[in-house]
Amino acid sequence: MMLSIESLVNVILSICDNVSNKKLQKIVYYVYAWYVTLNGEKIANIVFEAWEHGPVCRKIYNKYRCYGWNIIPPYKGFVLADDEKIKFIQSVINVYGGFSADELEKMTHDELPWKEARSTGIMDAVISDVVMKAYYSRQLEIKEIIEHSFFLK
Repeated sequence: MMLSIESLVNVILSICDNVSNKKLQKIVYYVYAWYVTLNGEKIANIVFEAWEHGPVCRKIYNKYRCYGWNIIPPYKGFVLADDEKIKFIQSVINVYGGFSADELEKMTHDELPWKEARSTGIMDAVISDVVMKAYYSRQLEIKEIIEHSFFLK
């Protein structure tokens, strides 16, 4: 069963420290991309657009834009997500959570899914799940780290 966007964000905000809206966008993106790649299905019903500063889910951006560049407070409430999805999200955060928002932006700018969507000339072009899966399935070192981290828990 897919998570709601809100549940996915709440899990991330309960696990990951020092999260701005920009960093949240990139962490959600990597969780989504790796879930699609490794499981063949969406973790949540999200559409990412290739904005200037990297992949963005407009719905999440609009909810948290009031924080500007500031840190979003950690989420301390109940999270509606099963243990397997929480473990998976933690595995992705283990890889990407230590990077700054700017570092994550640079990483996404260097990757094919964002580049391809931006190459259309459409400022808010949708990043394709098919392109994500094709690209990340070839990132064997990161794939191995995520899978190893996930199965250790």
